[in-house]
Amino acid sequence: MNVAALQNEVHRLERHRRLYTAATIAIVAAIIISGYGQASMMNSGSFIKGLNQFFDYPGEIVKEAWAAGAGFFPLLWKFMPALIETLNIAAVATILGGIFALLLSFMSTQGLAPWPRATPLFRRTMDIMRAFPELIIALFLIFVLGTSPVPAMIAVAFHTAGALGKLFSEVNENIDRKPLEGLQSVGAGWTQRMKYGVVPQVLPNYLSYFLLRLEINVRASAILGFVGAGGIGAELRRTIGWGQGAGDETAALFVLLLISIFVIDQLSSYLRQRLVQGGQESAAQDGDGNGMGGTGNAGTVYRSIRRRTLLSFAATFAVIAYLAYTWQTFEVTRLIEQADPQRAVILGTDAVAHKVHVTKNLRREGLIVAVEGERTAQYKEFPAWVDRVGETDARIDLGDGYLAEINGKTLRFTVPGYGVIEATATAGGVETRLPPGPLPDWLSARDDKFDARPTLDRRVQVSRARIEVHRYFLGWENFFFPFDSDLHGKSFGEVFDLATSGERVKAEMPNWRYVFQTFWRNPDWQHGEVFKALLETLLMAVLGTFTAAFVGLPLAILAAKNFAPSEAVRFFVRRLFDFLRGIDMLIWSLIFIRAFGLGPLTGALAIAFTDTGTLGKLFSEALENIDNKQVEGVQATGASRFQRYRFGVIPQILPVFVSQGLYYLESNTRSATVIGALGAGGIGLLLVETIRTARDWENTLYIILLTVILVMAMDSLSTWLRGHLIHGKGERA
Repeated sequence: MNVAALQNEVHRLERHRRLYTAATIAIVAAIIISGYGQASMMNSGSFIKGLNQFFDYPGEIVKEAWAAGAGFFPLLWKFMPALIETLNIAAVATILGGIFALLLSFMSTQGLAPWPRATPLFRRTMDIMRAFPELIIALFLIFVLGTSPVPAMIAVAFHTAGALGKLFSEVNENIDRKPLEGLQSVGAGWTQRMKYGVVPQVLPNYLSYFLLRLEINVRASAILGFVGAGGIGAELRRTIGWGQGAGDETAALFVLLLISIFVIDQLSSYLRQRLVQGGQESAAQDGDGNGMGGTGNAGTVYRSIRRRTLLSFAATFAVIAYLAYTWQTFEVTRLIEQADPQRAVILGTDAVAHKVHVTKNLRREGLIVAVEGERTAQYKEFPAWVDRVGETDARIDLGDGYLAEINGKTLRFTVPGYGVIEATATAGGVETRLPPGPLPDWLSARDDKFDARPTLDRRVQVSRARIEVHRYFLGWENFFFPFDSDLHGKSFGEVFDLATSGERVKAEMPNWRYVFQTFWRNPDWQHGEVFKALLETLLMAVLGTFTAAFVGLPLAILAAKNFAPSEAVRFFVRRLFDFLRGIDMLIWSLIFIRAFGLGPLTGALAIAFTDTGTLGKLFSEALENIDNKQVEGVQATGASRFQRYRFGVIPQILPVFVSQGLYYLESNTRSATVIGALGAGGIGLLLVETIRTARDWENTLYIILLTVILVMAMDSLSTWLRGHLIHGKGERA
């Protein structure tokens, strides 16, 4: 190929690159603009009107805090125990999660795992643990264990184990395998190889990720306090709920939370820097022959080993002592004693099964058989296991010898292995006649109510007003079509034949559309509303992340010392990043809810504000670490400032930009769920509403499964895109 042809080919490739770049920017801009337009329409409040009210709520808080005068400072001391509780939750969760992450990382790393065939299983386990939002686990545990810091601790630790486990395993894959081969050659076991061949290499990176996770967990612990897990989040929920008159307390809590996050952030950054420098100094020392890897004398080696051993014992003792202290502080022993595992089993049963109620109203003398007791799901013809006796009585076969007979105001309940129970409703309450012997734990016979549940799938109740018999069946009731629909009870083949039939069920629409709308508008499962809530959550994550990335990049240029000559500008932008990053999404969402109302716009802005500070800091650090020779080479050709940025800077930071942007997109999908649960809308709010009703747990499980699938899909998409855009291929399975 001659020079002219080569130049033409270069120009052609350059035109294509410019075209792709312009198309990418146009697509992203269109997504952001149309997305915000759609989010604004879906929001309960107006964006334009909300701008005028944006500073109203912060202004009220500042005004009330200012009016408190000197009385504001005692409030900081008043809420210090709540802050300490939140910090303890985060610290314990990080420690426990880190321990499990260490084990999972070894089990999931090729070449290190003691059971190589189980490696994919441990990887998928970590994927599920990372995908489960902490909020879901905490809400379930709070329902079972009650309000306490322990549910938040377990929830955060569960998620931390999955997140750190993946990061640790990636560090493990990059170690030098020669020390392992040397240890194996002298007969060292698996534990010894990990302890002496792997841990010394990965410990600095492990500690760095551990400290970074601690920062994140402080924010997560504060958020979970909003749903009953205690700590500073619970206090914030109380003061914000009061409205007027609690602004000074809200301000004090904001200040404490902001200071704690800022201090932990700075301390973690300092310790991470020290760890990296320490690792570099140790490597240099080893290379000079004065350390473990060199030719130093035996005394130096012995002192180094002794010092490391003592530090290991001291760190282990400190961790055990701290965990023992928090065990007592959080009264874990009392919580375990009061816990009712049966309640969790019942909840799980209700989540995967449905029950049919046989109800006799003693005031109206009526007998009804209905799915979940709903008026819209009443059987016109009773099922085969319910035999009507007269007009108002029945004989109910509950299977396996269990028999319930309703006769007037009396329920006769036959329990195999126990005997016959009779419970009669009277004007003064309920009279119960039981077989001789001790009262079983599955039976409650009070003067006002009789309740017996000998097995998970059978239950009877008697009160002055009614007699109820419940029989459970595995599966979700009426999931596809409502009980009163023409499609209810039809097989898949029958529904398919109807959908493709030319003879219309309704004249105004084709049959396939009728089938779809009947499913989509199912009033019991609300598939359409759930799908809309999922879109709202996804919209929050995408808009918030894209906005933060594309606003953070130009601000990062102003914060980088090799791009912004003015030290005053750099100082201002860096402090802006600290401010945006230091205020959690939770606080931003509370401010935006007051201004713009509930909806995806509020959640997107909350994510955008916080992540602008985070991504801006990461991008500025990447800009400061670029190779200036490429920029100088582009400048030598007479390129303008824009061209120097375009061809000398952007190609170097693009991997960081793409990698961090996609990572935060996957993380923000979980964050959008949490923010939504606290009032911003989306699937999180729908989830909290179903849990608070404590009634239809199958609906709750349905929403949880869809949420986890959405998070895992975004996680997989992000991983795939990072692999293709950065490395040119997919990452490991």
